[in-house]
Amino acid sequence: MKTAAIIILYHPTAQFIENMLSYYDEVERIFVYDNSESESGIKTALSQYPKVVFHQDFINEGISKRLNMGCEAALEENFDWVLTMDQDSKFSAKTAGYFLHCCRVYPTLNSVALFGCGYGRENIVSTPDCAPEKIGEMITSGMVLSLQKFSVIGPFDEALFIDSVDHEFCIRAQLSNFDIVRFNNIYLQHEVGDEVNRGSVKSLFLIKKKKIIHSSLRCYYMYRNMLYLEEKYKKSHPPFAKIIREFVITHMKICFLYGRDSIKLFKYIQKAKADYAHQKMGRIDAVIP
Repeated sequence: MKTAAIIILYHPTAQFIENMLSYYDEVERIFVYDNSESESGIKTALSQYPKVVFHQDFINEGISKRLNMGCEAALEENFDWVLTMDQDSKFSAKTAGYFLHCCRVYPTLNSVALFGCGYGRENIVSTPDCAPEKIGEMITSGMVLSLQKFSVIGPFDEALFIDSVDHEFCIRAQLSNFDIVRFNNIYLQHEVGDEVNRGSVKSLFLIKKKKIIHSSLRCYYMYRNMLYLEEKYKKSHPPFAKIIREFVITHMKICFLYGRDSIKLFKYIQKAKADYAHQKMGRIDAVIP
């Protein structure tokens, strides 16, 4: 099971190096793609790590295109699997080793397109005993992808740019009759969105609740991509279209209630609708001040 890693950066901090070292020894090559539009300074820091292949063209190409580039580069070097990681995600000591071991000894390895793990904002203790469970979807960070299955399923959908890239690929993996397996004994330290502890207008701001919210710009991608995926899968996989709408609409409500810029969020959602109606996908053409 020859394994490489793919990491996509965007204005990374020095913390990224520490995060990368949490799985550096467990893979044979690390393909790093920096989406920063300017020099981030990370190239020099990475030059001391011989496994790293660094790429930066000073264009933000989003997530899906860089994942495809990484998968193709790994295929050219005859790798079998790739571990995909976010710049701010990391494993605790020995966890990456446990994870890849569980992947290697999985009894029906040839049926699996994707392996994944649990995650949380804080460090959750992992154990070496493998506790697999077949699931329907997983996030990109901490995902181990079979390159053989990637060649069958097809590339990540580059129309999405960011958001829902992982979920859409998982749907096509299932439609290709491949398994998606999560090890419930393995955990990744990973943050999804911003955690706030706030009141909402519904409670007159008197009752505080912990909620996960995203920026208005990220909500633009979530909403526009929801419309795109509904159209893409309404015939071939209608349950997915329903699930993605319910998830996104619920999250939009949370962001409206617990965010602090509902007017800007409303404008971004209107732009998402307009852009999708005009078939404008990929990177947003203009941000809202």
